[in-house]
Amino acid sequence: MPHLSIAKTHGSRNDIFVIDGSPDDHFAAADLSRAVERLCDRRTGLGSDGVYFLADNGDGSAKAWFFNPDGSPALLCGNGMRCAGRLLLDRYDTESAVVHTGPYSFTVRRADDTPQGVVQVAVELPPVDFTPAAPIVADVQWPFVGQVLPAFHATRAVSALAVPNSHLVSIVGAYDEAELVETGRRVADAPDSFPIGANVSFVLPLDDTEVFVHTFERGAGLTPSCGSGVAASRAVSSKLGLVDPDVRLRVRNPGGPARTWLQESGGQWQPVLEGNATVVYRTELDPADLLGDSPLEFTGETYLPEINAFTALFDDNLKALHAAGVNPTMI
Repeated sequence: MPHLSIAKTHGSRNDIFVIDGSPDDHFAAADLSRAVERLCDRRTGLGSDGVYFLADNGDGSAKAWFFNPDGSPALLCGNGMRCAGRLLLDRYDTESAVVHTGPYSFTVRRADDTPQGVVQVAVELPPVDFTPAAPIVADVQWPFVGQVLPAFHATRAVSALAVPNSHLVSIVGAYDEAELVETGRRVADAPDSFPIGANVSFVLPLDDTEVFVHTFERGAGLTPSCGSGVAASRAVSSKLGLVDPDVRLRVRNPGGPARTWLQESGGQWQPVLEGNATVVYRTELDPADLLGDSPLEFTGETYLPEINAFTALFDDNLKALHAAGVNPTMI
């Protein structure tokens, strides 16, 4: 099989490998999960929060498959989609492109660079669904919005929705990271109540146009940022009447800032997620190396100007969080 051509990227420090080609181009089905897990391992692999395989259709569009760092498949990684889309935009030197994944199509567009020189991309995600066909919470009446559910938390109200990943979102008055982790683990350990699992987000409003969001991701745990979690949090904020759908809300994650808003699509809310799509390095690997036991080694080209530009943006974001009294450890 051909060598893997890999770009390490990140969206709000959500590290994502983007691999050229489909999974079948490189791995037998029985080996795929192990290979992804090995690549993402931060001790013996190259380390990331997930992997996108991106197969170019040759017409400016591509097909994509996403896998969590434990090797399990997922329908979407919003931050990763920005990064995969950015690579496709660069390849065709175009302003917009379409990426297909599962039954969904994502339009990605170039956005303005930040004042620090950070490359940004906006991605139109699938419409949010407050009455999903696969129930996120068992034995409740849908829609399930702003209600207390003891299996989730004894006192915090929660809303459930698909983006299309399953999400549980709570608006909080103060951020408690230990409580977020405890709640995320409780959901993961309660399949009778949450049969398909879910990402858990706490949302802290900072002002009328700015919030802090942190997400405990299914299959990954606490991460610096979750793109679909940002979109889910944005939709819940409007569902509860806290902010109008078309307001371009700034979201500060521990991993960096993004902007998100909702647009009408067939009578539904379609989230748009805009933020950095940073290339960290490019490298190549023999697929067989991901099926062995030896530690993986990086040899390739590092993109220092992009790294430095994002570092400046990240520092400004961290200062804003500290000024608001928010001190997350996942930074």
